[in-house]
Amino acid sequence: MIVKVGKNGAIPLSEEVLSAGIKLHIGDILLCTFAEDRRSIQLEKYEDQTLSDEQIEEHGSLTRVVQLNPRDYE
Repeated sequence: MIVKVGKNGAIPLSEEVLSAGIKLHIGDILLCTFAEDRRSIQLEKYEDQTLSDEQIEEHGSLTRVVQLNPRDYE
């Protein structure tokens, strides 16, 4: 899947994609890993789903699944 990255690094995932078997939910914490060629990124659920927003930011490679804000793509 190819997507356009929005403001603040937002990656849009439609409700269809979320419900099509990838089993992500709003609030999940994901580990983001760039491919060696930096042309793609792998997202996987992080083992510890209890981290605060501050802990996620400190880690540097984590993000939280949030509700899509259409203004991020204007």
